[in-house]
Amino acid sequence: MSTNTLSVVAPSPRVLVVEDESEILESMVTFMSLEGIQATGVPTLAAAESWITNHGVDIVVLDLGLPDGDGLQWIDDHDYALSGKGVIICSALGRTSDRIAGARRGADLYLVKPVALEELCLVIKNLMSRLSEKATRSGEWVLNKLSWTLQAPNGTQVELTRSEMALLTALATTDGQAVSRDEIVRNIGQQPETYDWRRMEIMARRLRNKVSEAMGCELPLKTVHRFGYTFVDHITTVTERRHS
Repeated sequence: MSTNTLSVVAPSPRVLVVEDESEILESMVTFMSLEGIQATGVPTLAAAESWITNHGVDIVVLDLGLPDGDGLQWIDDHDYALSGKGVIICSALGRTSDRIAGARRGADLYLVKPVALEELCLVIKNLMSRLSEKATRSGEWVLNKLSWTLQAPNGTQVELTRSEMALLTALATTDGQAVSRDEIVRNIGQQPETYDWRRMEIMARRLRNKVSEAMGCELPLKTVHRFGYTFVDHITTVTERRHS
C-alpha cells in the first residue's frame, strides 16, 4: 500500500543582511548566493529601512552595533515593517543578557560572532521552511493593513502600493462578492465622476503581474464585466504587529 504525503517546499529565501563591516558583509552575501539564497547586503539601518520599504524581504540578518543606531531599538521601532518576516541577530555581544534582550524583541535566532557561514545558511533555510509551513497551513491569503503586504497561501509576500491596498481592502470585506468600480474608486480616495477607469484596469493588471512574478502564483482577482472586481478566494485582513 502506498501513502501519499504532502511536502511543503519553501521558496528561495530573500535575505537582507545588515552589517557594517564590509568584509563580513561581502562574505555573507557571497556565501548565501552560492547556497541558493537571494541575499542583499547593506551597511546601515537607514539603508535597511529603505530596502525593506521598496523590496520583498523574508528574513533579516541583523548586526546590533551599527553606525547609525542600535539594532535592538531598530527592531522595536520597525515592528510594523518586520511583520511576517524572520529576524536573525548576528552579534559579537554574546552574554546571556544580550541574548535574552534579543529574544524579548522577537528575534527568531541569536547567533554570536564569529558565525560559521554554513551554519548561518542552514538556519536561514530552516527558518524560511517554518515560516512557509505556517503560512501554508493557514491555506489563505492574508492582507496586512499595518505593513501593507499581501501574503499568499504558499507563504510568500509582496508589498502593496496605496491604490493596491485600497483595492484589496475593499474586496476583502465582501467575502467573494463583486465590488463595484465606484465603490473601489471611493475607497482609493477619488471621485467616480472624474476618475479614468483605464487607470484601475492598468493597476489590476500590474498587481496580477507583480504577484505572479514575486510570489509564483496567480492572484485570484477577477474582473466582473461592466461592474467591478471580485476576489475569488478566501482572504483574511489583519492589523497586527510582529512583536508583543
